[in-house]
Amino acid sequence: MNGAPDKLDEIIQEVAIKHGYVIGRDDPVLMTYTINQQVMETGARIQRAVLEEHLRGMEEISKDLQDQAAGKLDGVLREAMESNRLAMRHEAESLLGQQRRQSEAANRLVMENCLQWRRFAIVAMAVSILTLLAAVIVLSVAV
Repeated sequence: MNGAPDKLDEIIQEVAIKHGYVIGRDDPVLMTYTINQQVMETGARIQRAVLEEHLRGMEEISKDLQDQAAGKLDGVLREAMESNRLAMRHEAESLLGQQRRQSEAANRLVMENCLQWRRFAIVAMAVSILTLLAAVIVLSVAV
């Protein structure tokens, strides 16, 4: 109670200055002040405890909300990743189909060229056979 006598002296001085009335340390007004001071300190402790409890509750709610948000974000990210995976798979299949069509077109072109050269070779061989046959006929008539 070191601070109490100083505070009481301040109150005694303030009452004397403002009201021109001197009160003693055993005056019931100071007793009322002391009781009021105790009530206010007890009220402040109770309010502090209630505030701390409320703060803990708010922290728990905040943690729950963070957990819920993290769960929702995880779900959204999983959906986005699955969507990206499906899009990439579709794009890969599309590119593979394009490549297959281009390869088939190139193969058809090569086959058409081979057939064209084959026909040319058949015609050239027929001309060679006819030329050989003509030469044999000319030689047999000349001999």
